[in-house]
Amino acid sequence: MAQNSKRERLILSTKAILDALPEIKSVKRTLQAHSDLSNFALTQLPICAVVGRLPVPVEKSNTRNGEVDQIISLLKIDVVTYFQSYDNEDIQISNLGDTIFAALYTNQNRDGLALTTHIKPHEQTNIWTPFVAFKMVVEHTYLHNTGGF
Repeated sequence: MAQNSKRERLILSTKAILDALPEIKSVKRTLQAHSDLSNFALTQLPICAVVGRLPVPVEKSNTRNGEVDQIISLLKIDVVTYFQSYDNEDIQISNLGDTIFAALYTNQNRDGLALTTHIKPHEQTNIWTPFVAFKMVVEHTYLHNTGGF
């Protein structure tokens, strides 16, 4: 059941959006360490890591007998972009960040899976010369029943 949960489908939808961007060479489902990045050739970067958090219920609806039957949850998906730079990393962050931000706002209801979508860029950038990483958090609210999330 979890493989087809709304949570998983929202994460896969985010991954598919990033996979379709020609600027991104690959999309992983795990965060990358500095040692992992060192194994990639320059032509294999930039890459994105898409990592979903657990959903947090924000609103519950009760049936007539008082039991919860539907839940609106908030799902946060971290999108961390890694690239290699020896010069002008700020310009590259601007260009890549702008492209990713715009792409993640397309199809905001994710083909009916999400009620709302908000993208929140993280203001902090990590630089481990020659690698750079920045993060955006995709926040979806969505409706699901009590049989899973």
